[in-house]
Amino acid sequence: MYIYDIVAIFIIGISHVLLYFQLIRYNRLSYAMIIILSVIFTLLLGIVVSVTGYPEFNIIMFLLFLLSLGLMQIELTFMQNLYFTLASMVSITLVKMVLMEIGMKLFMWSSLNLYLWTSSIIHLIAATIIFISIIMLRKPIQRLAKYIVVSRQYYYISYVLLSIGLFVVLILTVPSTNVLGTIYQQYSHVGYIIAFILFFILLLMILIGFHLMKEKLLEEQQDRLDDALMDYVETLEIMHDELASFRHDYINVLLTLDEGVRTKNIEQIEHIYYGVIAPTSKLVNNYKLDIVKLSYINIPEVKGLLSSKLIAAQHENIKVMVDIPQPIEEIAMPLVKFIRIISILVDNGIEEAVQSRDKILQISFFALEENQYFIVRNSTEQRDLDLELIYQKRHSSKKGNRGYGLYSLKQMIDKTMNATLETNLKDSRFTQTLILKK
Repeated sequence: MYIYDIVAIFIIGISHVLLYFQLIRYNRLSYAMIIILSVIFTLLLGIVVSVTGYPEFNIIMFLLFLLSLGLMQIELTFMQNLYFTLASMVSITLVKMVLMEIGMKLFMWSSLNLYLWTSSIIHLIAATIIFISIIMLRKPIQRLAKYIVVSRQYYYISYVLLSIGLFVVLILTVPSTNVLGTIYQQYSHVGYIIAFILFFILLLMILIGFHLMKEKLLEEQQDRLDDALMDYVETLEIMHDELASFRHDYINVLLTLDEGVRTKNIEQIEHIYYGVIAPTSKLVNNYKLDIVKLSYINIPEVKGLLSSKLIAAQHENIKVMVDIPQPIEEIAMPLVKFIRIISILVDNGIEEAVQSRDKILQISFFALEENQYFIVRNSTEQRDLDLELIYQKRHSSKKGNRGYGLYSLKQMIDKTMNATLETNLKDSRFTQTLILKK
């Protein structure tokens, strides 16, 4: 075994662990920790296989190792963890076999000289390609894994194929146990054929999965946009009805005022002005005009969502203040995810404000240098609040089955590379600042 093979083995070990973490969508370990775990276990595997003389231990022990890592992702069942373990083991092994076979064929067809270490170089190149591909495709891999869990038909069909693939890969490790060794001697050529067939079937299923996943994402996005549009339309209807009612009442006020002017009844005029007109003027200024600043947001879905929520807040007698100093033309993150995040932020701000004495909600949205800032500040009666604890699952200061909003918010923020969330509580004002790096 050449040094190239040793390096390739370590890279493949790291690739297995890295792909597995992408599949189960666990991102709390740094790349350095993943590399350290992979290197240590690969060394242990090498020692075990060398001492026992059973190459099949390489597959079995690595399978158990990945399953044990899956325990860190408590949201997945054992069968789902096993599925993603098989996906990591089988897919990488089959891809490596195909790449090495293609590499050897290309090398044989070339005019280059064949050396003893040629296959080792090809092994290293194949391992490097696999590792780089996993790094570059980590986001699509996570989205595909999420889709697989909820797509039962796709999930079960691929489960069967991966189970067959594991058995084929186990046979092709040149096992030393009597039963497996006998199967290898008699059917190894068939095993390679099955391995290549499985590779192309799984590749086809992955491509189909990506296509179905994109369709589902587009459908979900369209549903969210439709909901936002309906909220916007309902808001416009509410404002129209209020404007019609206001117009009707104001006409009656003007008629009464006209009577006072015509008869030169100063007492009646003063009564109408101070009792009706002045309070109405204050109400108009405080109640609606601040929301007009949402017109600076040139993204209809975001504008409609915020309009409906802020109108609802004002119906709860919350004093709403909006600060959007310049036009917002685009969002520095996927629109659907941004809408989900600000929905949680604003909903929590409204819930806190409505229970507070001051009933204040402030929304700011602006860009500064290379960042976008979306700030929600609300009044609150809470004085002592653990800012770390509020993001834990099922934690809530409210009654009922609550505590999922901020938890899911934290999960989305953690999975977005250019997003951070700052939380602050000071002087009965709770502030959450979403920062998006452009």
